[in-house]
Amino acid sequence: MPFKVPERLIKPDPLIIAAKESLEKLTDINHPGMAVTTKGQLDIRVAPSNVGRALRFMDTLIKCVRARGFIYEITTDGNYIVVGEVKLRVNFRERTTKFKADKPYQEFEWRPNGKIVFRLDDRLKSEWGDSKTKLLEDQLPKILAKLDITAKQEEEYLKNARIWQENWEKQRKLQAKRDAHQHEERESFKELITQAKRWKQAQLIQEYLAAIPNPNNDWLAWARQKADWLDPIVMAEDEWMTEGDKDIF
Repeated sequence: MPFKVPERLIKPDPLIIAAKESLEKLTDINHPGMAVTTKGQLDIRVAPSNVGRALRFMDTLIKCVRARGFIYEITTDGNYIVVGEVKLRVNFRERTTKFKADKPYQEFEWRPNGKIVFRLDDRLKSEWGDSKTKLLEDQLPKILAKLDITAKQEEEYLKNARIWQENWEKQRKLQAKRDAHQHEERESFKELITQAKRWKQAQLIQEYLAAIPNPNNDWLAWARQKADWLDPIVMAEDEWMTEGDKDIF
């Protein structure tokens, strides 16, 4: 596998050719002195003096990634190295230094400082740049090994996250079922109390009617009919009363 980054581009990948054209034309308005690729291309932002290093490194990285059976995927929201079901977001950057801006509408600006880095910019973050003993280009084997390890860690994390999600969903459904049953029980009990109260009121009316001496027969028949209408056991029909009227009394 070609771990070594060459001193010049050799049969560059089409992604590299497209990125090179962008870097020659586009600048980053938020970072003066920076060349930047457009969306849907390799995610690179460096000073013009480091464009060559960035392209050679990324060309070699992409070839190594593909040689391992992985996928280098570009979407409108970033670059990803895809290992199985795991997508690791990556980019190539030149670090910046904060300077006081001599502009009326902007207090500070960030300018390139010559220090380039390749970043794993995901949940598990890592960053590689020039060290005292090694250039970034010489750390490619270590970077690929780290991507391998991170992909396995992320795969385990996603597996555990799926298990947690499945358990949470199971518990949520059980709780929803319990809540629905509890609501049903409460409504049924409220209805039981209502019917018991109506029955008690009907019984009270019947007792009252039985205690009246010499009542008017027509009135007595009317009153007994109303008691039977109110009684949830008898449930007599009434021409003038509705079911909703039973809640008034």
